[in-house]
Amino acid sequence: MKETSPYSPELIRLLRTQLGLSDRAVMRPESTVKDSYPILFDLIIEDAAKTYIVELKRVVRLDSLSHLGFLKLLLKDSAVDASDITFVIAGKRITPEAMDAAEKTGIQFIKLPADLNLEEGQGKPGTIPVKLTSPKSWQVISHLLKMKEASIRQLSIASRVSYGWSYATAKALVSKGIASDAGGRLRIIDINKLINGIAWERPFERLFAQEIKIAANSAIELAREICLVCDEQQIACAFTSFTAGEIYTGYSARHDSVYLYLEKKNIPELAEMFDVPTQGDIAVRIYAPDRDVFMDRRAFSVEGLWLASPSTVLLDCAGQGYAGRDLTQKLVEIYGQL
Repeated sequence: MKETSPYSPELIRLLRTQLGLSDRAVMRPESTVKDSYPILFDLIIEDAAKTYIVELKRVVRLDSLSHLGFLKLLLKDSAVDASDITFVIAGKRITPEAMDAAEKTGIQFIKLPADLNLEEGQGKPGTIPVKLTSPKSWQVISHLLKMKEASIRQLSIASRVSYGWSYATAKALVSKGIASDAGGRLRIIDINKLINGIAWERPFERLFAQEIKIAANSAIELAREICLVCDEQQIACAFTSFTAGEIYTGYSARHDSVYLYLEKKNIPELAEMFDVPTQGDIAVRIYAPDRDVFMDRRAFSVEGLWLASPSTVLLDCAGQGYAGRDLTQKLVEIYGQL
């Protein structure tokens, strides 16, 4: 018997015929819907403005429709226009109960030839594991910390992250015992678990690029001078971790080093603008950003400094693990005011 998977040319030809696809249709096996929802489907087909979401089953039973039905509910609840999305389930046989449910819910059934040994991708997880520190998930979490309590819809709107991704992030927080969702309202119940999870998922030192020593009377004075030089040279920079955390909270942290986000390509240019001794003085610890940390940076007018956003600084301080725990907790305490 022939074996068919989402990658099978024979299956693709059959779907092209059954769905009336054009030659320009793009096939994306085992993919998500426009990266808005962390839910994997066997096949996503994009043909001009039309999107087809396809699941494969040998025998389509009532529970086989749950994956597609769940996405339909998410789209409806997030007020997304699904008029250009067609939900398709393909199989060799469909039970009468499943056919009735498919017709009622608007899911199209496509019958596959009986001689195909359909490969259902048993190793494919239903969802992409949500990393709490990914840019979109952390955007949701940081807004929850600021709002204290919110529905998933409110979080989605406030954070400008899709309802589906906000939902998946919320469920990940609840499953890890970090948050509760009693009465449909999400709130953080164990901040230490959240801090520990961040330190494990995204250790800040993993972003470390280079350290240079610069002669200066104080860390803040040096940070101010670095910002002036970067502005003159049109280099984007932002201080973070202990440096920014201390300024945001007023909590004394470290004065022998400054912590700076800078693109790697700009490090030599910055170093050339200063006298760099081989030892002593203040260490400039430079980190290569893993997301856009410059778009929402803040100008701290009193000190004349560019600081990473409170959201980024909180993430980076938590990523310092035990060393940054006290400062992280101070940031959490005042986060709603920042």
